[in-house]
Order: sequence, then C-alpha cells, then structure tokens
Amino acid sequence: MSHLPAPGRALSRRGVLTGLGALGAASALGLTGCSTSTPGSGSAAAGASETDSIKFFGNALGDNAQKAAWQTIISGWQKKSGKRVEPVVYPYDQAATQLVLAAKSGSFEGVGQGPWQLLAPSGILADLSDLAARMDLPEEILDPLRVDGKLHFLPTTASGIGMVCDGRIADEAGLEDGMSVEDFATGLERIKRQDPDLIPYAAVTKNPDLKDAVHWMWGWGSDVVTPDLACTIGDAASVEAITWYRELQKAGLTKAGVARTDARILYARGQAVLYDDAPLAQTFLRSNGGSASLIEATRPLRRPSAEGRPSVNRFWGNGLFCSAGKGEKTSKSFISYVATDLGATTALYKQSALAPADPTVADRIPELRKDVFQTGFRKVIAQHSRGAAWDRLSTAAQIDTAIGEGVAAVLAGQTGVQSGLNALRKKIDDALQDGS
Repeated sequence: MSHLPAPGRALSRRGVLTGLGALGAASALGLTGCSTSTPGSGSAAAGASETDSIKFFGNALGDNAQKAAWQTIISGWQKKSGKRVEPVVYPYDQAATQLVLAAKSGSFEGVGQGPWQLLAPSGILADLSDLAARMDLPEEILDPLRVDGKLHFLPTTASGIGMVCDGRIADEAGLEDGMSVEDFATGLERIKRQDPDLIPYAAVTKNPDLKDAVHWMWGWGSDVVTPDLACTIGDAASVEAITWYRELQKAGLTKAGVARTDARILYARGQAVLYDDAPLAQTFLRSNGGSASLIEATRPLRRPSAEGRPSVNRFWGNGLFCSAGKGEKTSKSFISYVATDLGATTALYKQSALAPADPTVADRIPELRKDVFQTGFRKVIAQHSRGAAWDRLSTAAQIDTAIGEGVAAVLAGQTGVQSGLNALRKKIDDALQDGS
C-alpha cells in the first residue's frame, strides 16, 4: 500500500490501479481523472451545508446479513431528521470501481462505505474529526487513519482479528489468556499428543488471509511499517516471528493450505481447536453447522505474547465517510446517528452481531451486555487491537496482499525466512514509494 498523496495532489494513474487491487487494471482504465479537479473547488469550497436528502453509497443494503439492520437504521434517521436517504447499492467487490467512478463524475455527494482511501487525495472528503472528538474511540485505531491530521473515515464498529477456541479442550491443554508464545506452543503440543487427528491451531497459512502474519510480527516487536511509512519487514523481530510461525506448521500444530473460510469449517466440524476470526465467529460457526455444545463452549483467547510484550491484534471494523461541502452537515448527522444512536447501534448489533466502536455506546445495549461471547471478545480482543500504519493508504489492499504472498512463499518452503522477508520488504517499499 502506498502513501496517500498529500491533499491537493492528483492521485496518480498507478496509484489508482494498484489501489483497485484484485478488481484488475482493466476495470480501472479511465478512472484516474477522479482527482484532476482542484481540491477546494466546487461544492467543497462553498462550505458545509444542509440538504434535504443524501446519497448512501455502499453494499450494506445488498448484503442479506446486514440489509435488515441498515433498513432499520435508515428508517430511524429519516424519521428523526425529516430528511431522505437515497441508496446507491453496489456489490462489495465493486466498491472501489463504483466510488472512483462517482468521484470522477462529480456525483459522489453523501455518505459512503468502502475504500475511502482512494478518494482522499481528490480533496472531496469531509474531515470527521469533530464527530470523533465527541466519541470515545481508541487512538490506536484512529491515529493510523488520519491523513495530514484529518480523519476522513469514522469507525462505526471496531474490533480485531483475534483467537477463538473450544474452551473445553483449551482448558485441558492449559491454554489461557496472558500466555507466552512458548507456553502457547506447549499447549498446542499437548492437544496433538492427546488426539493426533485434531488440528490444534487452524491458523491461516495461505492467501488471501495471510495478512494475519502482521499481528505476530507486531507481537515480536517489529513495526512492519512505521508511522512515517518505513518498512521494517526483514528485521530480527519479524524474522523470529515468521520462523516461529513456520515451525508450528512443520510440527503439525497448524496445517498447510488453510484460508480463513477453511479454518471456520474445520473448527465448526470439531476438527480444529483454535483459529483466528472477527467478532462474527459465532455467526460463522452457526452457518457452518457447528453444534450447540461447541457454540456454547467457544470463547475468545488473548493472543500470546513474545518476551513479555503486550498482546496485540489487527484492527477489524467498519465505518463511514462523506463528501465535503454541499450536504456535509446532513451527511455528518447521519454518520453520527449510525455510530452513536442507541436504536441504530442496537439494530446493527442484534441483526448483524456487530458492536459499536464507541464502548460507552456499546455498554448501553442491554442485549450486548448479556452476550457472554461478545462481551469477552470486546475485553480480550478488541481492547488489544490496533490499526496498521498503511490503513490510510490508497494501496492498503495491495500491501496486505503482498504480505500474504511473501509469507505464503516462506511457509511453502519456496524461500528462506530471511531472504523471503527481505524480498517482501522491497515490494512493500515500492508500494509505499508509489504514493509518496
């Protein structure tokens, strides 16, 4: 992921194409004009104003798992504000293309979901720092999202990718919160000895989800990418982390060729004791046919730490952004409603199992307070999560993909740990340089 150009600079053709990632270069041709207009011109220059209606760009209303919740949210805000929401619905995998097209055509006016990083260099996004200032949001998540001091994206749900386990077997093996990585590996070995058919830890070992390697490198003390966008992959800490991760696989404590979807199925079938997931783990467990007893026994487990360092997970969450100028005040009102209104946040939690980013809001939802798994996940995982320095960049997905590919090559034995990470650092350096 490359550094976002400073506001006022045009987003380069290469930056847009790489930012679109798996959507392919063909779909991006002709989109690079999105930032050719001068920032500060047009509606943004007129200053923030109210409008009678706003557009809502995103996939939420087209996703069966989220649709009902968002319909409830939109209806609630319309009733409260007396204003209208006009949905612009597109599939999740078309978000980058659709947003850039809207920006290029000048039709992006309202609220959006998706890769906001692609629009930030055009100068059309509003600064949401005023909304964040009225909320209790962790700086570990907000800081990596700021671009030149401006916050263009407000997290409405915030958690992390953390470990979940079958508590019955974990207890027998001595797996517990606050473990060292050495004791954690010993616990996995106990599971393997007791039942060789079980996968102790269904860790991600192939793309597209091997960005999971990031929180292990963090745990050993590597920045991976520093706040000023210098890549540290290949340093001693990252080499130690990936060496350890590879040794788990060699010892049969993890399994080769496992993606997140595979891990969910293995866990639901009772073939794995532990894996990494978002706070929707129980939802995925049910959809994959997990037994009632396993669902009840499933609990979060704090990620073990190396040499006494803090436990840390990669930030996972959703959020919103909006256009500046015309309708900005109305759009911000909608975003604030989604993030803080008790009815809106309750609907999203009850229908989608997503807790609000602001813990003071989450604590007001009675159903959430009674949810043992979600309460535990907030304490054990979400409170120990942080954003990555490249989360604000237009090529964030590109960097995550590169990290996954580089670590996958190491795990597959195609390259050594040090040489593989050195080669990966060069790729990340190039990606960072693209947008600088």
